[in-house]
Amino acid sequence: MKKMLIKKGISLNPKEGLSALLKRNLENYLASHSDGKVPPGLYNRILNEVEKVIFPVTLKYVKGNQTQAAEILGISRNTLRKKIQMLYGDNFDK
Repeated sequence: MKKMLIKKGISLNPKEGLSALLKRNLENYLASHSDGKVPPGLYNRILNEVEKVIFPVTLKYVKGNQTQAAEILGISRNTLRKKIQMLYGDNFDK
């Protein structure tokens, strides 16, 4: 039996992958709007939230090495730098 990652109340079966984790959380988010009034723009909000998390977490993982972070993310270093500037301006703290 494979180990499950358990951290801060989040469990992820390695066979499931990130999409299963996203699916569960998205279903919970939608269910929390029992009145059926989910604010519009969900797609862009999700992308924005993912970008706000993925860049700093990846950079922390590689101890600030932008070249390694860009490689892990599958983007160029310049794209990484542009995204960080766009999302955080001068207020980015790795």
